[in-house]
Amino acid sequence: MSDKPVRIGLVGAGAIMRLSHAPTILRSPDAKLAAVFDADAGRAEAIAKDFGAARHTTDLKALVEGDDIDAVIVATPNFHHPEAVLAAAAAGKHVLCEKPLAIDVASARAMVDACAAKNLVLQVGFNQRFWAQVQIAKSLIDSGVIGEVHAFRSLYSERWNVYPATTRYRYDLKASGGATIIDLTIHRIDLIRYLLGDFASICAELAHSVVPDKVDDNVWLLARMKSGARGCLSSDRYSPAIGDGTDIYGSEGTIHIATETQNPFHATPLAVHTEKKAADLPPVLREAHYPDAWWKGFEGGWIQLRPPRRNPYDAQLAAFVASIREKKPAAISGMDGLRAQEVVQAAYLSMRDRTWVDLPLAADAPFVVPAY
Repeated sequence: MSDKPVRIGLVGAGAIMRLSHAPTILRSPDAKLAAVFDADAGRAEAIAKDFGAARHTTDLKALVEGDDIDAVIVATPNFHHPEAVLAAAAAGKHVLCEKPLAIDVASARAMVDACAAKNLVLQVGFNQRFWAQVQIAKSLIDSGVIGEVHAFRSLYSERWNVYPATTRYRYDLKASGGATIIDLTIHRIDLIRYLLGDFASICAELAHSVVPDKVDDNVWLLARMKSGARGCLSSDRYSPAIGDGTDIYGSEGTIHIATETQNPFHATPLAVHTEKKAADLPPVLREAHYPDAWWKGFEGGWIQLRPPRRNPYDAQLAAFVASIREKKPAAISGMDGLRAQEVVQAAYLSMRDRTWVDLPLAADAPFVVPAY
């Protein structure tokens, strides 16, 4: 299999498949789109035709049991993720599942266990980890460039009626498990966990403000990390301008990251403030610094980096294929998806009880979506 394309079946034929996953497979020399499933026969047929899949079906079992696929990408309404992942695991197929892994922690754990029992790759679609600026920021934090991290903040917002969704399942809380927190904020939950380690406790405020449906469209999370860092994550679904930015504050410097967009307040994808001398900077920073006179060295301050803007879905798929071929753990594992879902579920419990909630959650912790 190492020299053959990984044959992939799509579970779901909605907007994210058409905009991201199917084109990514088409671009990849290491993957091939073999089959498509969707409950809507017309959508399944359309994506199969447009992206060259030989087979399409409305029968999930028929898709995952086909001998023409090695792996599946799951991007259905959130409530249906467990059904698809468990079916794929039973059929011995590797899985790349869009975030959230599931709408509750118990279901996520069953998915992780099912794939682990058969030594299958289960990767979760937190594509924002694969931006170059995020990878660079991770290396800088881990190497101590900004010292000990004590605080952070992250924003991710976009208007509900501009995203080109195929259906409105996000606003049916029984199908989605949450609107803004589970669709937008969860990206930054995973991002902060990737950069800084596990969450220790959460205090949440979720509100309905603007969206016609009575769902969470205004989300604020206060967080304590196991490292001791404190921070805030916020998202909304009413801002006309997309909000995007993550700031990491350390004892010896600051890192600013923007992934999705640029605007007057986020003028560069990655900026680092440090007081280190030029000789003490890692090459990625030393080579990015432009002085105001050629004979001057770096004397502390901001360094701006603008790495090439490469589609993170390409890197995500490449990592998935590499894990399958090399029989190595997923770059973003099922446990990563489970831990992110724990934060969402803890936020709901925080809303219910109006208190901080410690993590990790107990195995029997209830799943309660707030009423708005």
